[in-house]
Amino acid sequence: MTTIQLYDTTLRDGMQGEGMSLSVAEKLRVAHRLDELGIDLIEAGFLGSNPKETELFELLAGERFGHAEVAAFGMTRRRELSAEADPSLRVLADCFAPVCTLVGKTWALHLDKVVKVDRDENLRMIADSVGFLVAQGKRVVYDAEHFFDGFADDREYAIRCLRAATGAGAETVTCCDTNGGTLPDQVGASMAVVLAALADVASGTIELASASIATPSDAERRRARHVLGARPVPLGVLPGVDPIISPFLMVR
Repeated sequence: MTTIQLYDTTLRDGMQGEGMSLSVAEKLRVAHRLDELGIDLIEAGFLGSNPKETELFELLAGERFGHAEVAAFGMTRRRELSAEADPSLRVLADCFAPVCTLVGKTWALHLDKVVKVDRDENLRMIADSVGFLVAQGKRVVYDAEHFFDGFADDREYAIRCLRAATGAGAETVTCCDTNGGTLPDQVGASMAVVLAALADVASGTIELASASIATPSDAERRRARHVLGARPVPLGVLPGVDPIISPFLMVR
């Protein structure tokens, strides 16, 4: 049976919208309302990035939700550090959140211009980071940034990035249309390849690593991409508070 999980990014990505600034107390209220709505996973913020995020997670640790689980957001390890020695990963490992979402690079352009590592090292960064958190008892969502740009540039390498994550134990891989420029038919064709490539993946106790998409929802064309573009994966749409970000769905 197919299960659809709702993952909400309002408390992190939503705060990047113009005029969006919530106090810690207000974020707690939002989290509880999301729980009441039936959201499965609430991405509460980028833990360790600033004092407000740290305070929020300290308070969330004492909160009780009827349905939702809290996810902590972070990044793959730095190129010059092991996963165990990376402070940002250690913070995630030590936090109460049962789920950690790691964003990593998929597009060669970013490897050359941003993180300045070769392709093999990027794969190691993904696998090391996911594997470290899984060993610490976390369920990991791997967030493949600019996935569809990377897929268009080099589909074989984009798939290798996803497989690096699933091979290290990621429960979910998320293919992000970060720029929001991929058309529905392009998403559909790409996701068909992704699902076929991950069909043999088994990690830990899960039989198949789930795949999802995350796309902007600032126009009806983009909302349609959620529903039409990811077939044969059944998806629905839940608009976010930010005009360029909406929750993504994890499908199993």
